[in-house]
Amino acid sequence: MSDPRPWFQIEERGVLWGMRLVLAVYRLLGRRLCLWLIKPAVLYFWLTNPGARRASRDYLARLATWAPHTGLRGNRRDSLRHFQAFGATMIDKLSAWRGEVALDTVDVIGRDTLIKVLDSGRGAVLMGAHLGNMEVCRALSQLRPGVRLTVLVHTHHAEKFNRLLSEVSGDASLSLIQVSSLNPATAIVLQQRIDAGELVAIMGDRVPLSGTPRTTTVPFLGAPAPFPQGPFILASLLRCPVLSLFCVRRQQRFEIHFARLTERVRLPRHERQAALARYVGAFAAELERHCLGAPLQWFNFYDFWHQHETPASYSVDTERERP
Repeated sequence: MSDPRPWFQIEERGVLWGMRLVLAVYRLLGRRLCLWLIKPAVLYFWLTNPGARRASRDYLARLATWAPHTGLRGNRRDSLRHFQAFGATMIDKLSAWRGEVALDTVDVIGRDTLIKVLDSGRGAVLMGAHLGNMEVCRALSQLRPGVRLTVLVHTHHAEKFNRLLSEVSGDASLSLIQVSSLNPATAIVLQQRIDAGELVAIMGDRVPLSGTPRTTTVPFLGAPAPFPQGPFILASLLRCPVLSLFCVRRQQRFEIHFARLTERVRLPRHERQAALARYVGAFAAELERHCLGAPLQWFNFYDFWHQHETPASYSVDTERERP
């Protein structure tokens, strides 16, 4: 039986406390020893969170069926490896926040696509997912001085994460904005950042916390899955290019992948649902491709395919949209 709680109640359990603990150990002992010392904490979380464990196994079992070449079976061992990969990513986040991820350890796939957007003088929406490590994108500031990245997050603890981030680095090139709902003031801030040539990252694989449910069901790893419409509705209001963004670890290196999803999201009034299905489907196909390439790095720990309580999409004023 799946955990009936919404995803955000499951995923926020102990995460902030865990990040502070890892930070303390990291500062004292460094990354290599921290990787070993975090294993008992990861094992404890795996043992005491049966809902997340079931969701992990469900995802991995689907991968095993859909892509046997991954070598996964969806058993307990695979699930524990999945959790351990998540623990290692927490440490990588700290490395990124501290500015310890140098650009020469990062392979940027689709660099020209990003450079073309930056050269235009306007910003873009980066459609990402809970795959790999978004914070590594801070290294992009070494690619182009002055590059700023704003990440929209659905956690209630965004302000606390911002404070933790500033404690670690004090660098303003990456900031978080909490978006349980998107009010006009936040929309104006985001539009100003886009107009100033900044990048706004949105997670396309999580529905926000409140409002009217808005999802589009598209194929994902061999079965229909609901994805939020909200990121694409927001992108349509910002009237800017939309790129997919995924960052994964490859042994001692990172890969940041950019691909253009669309020059601009257009949602004609009379073809709105069909247009959303195309945009959402294109993003889901990109996410699926990267899940197949890094199967243990999509950190899905809730019932993605059969969401008992589908949280809402962004609360936005759709009257601003134009055909």
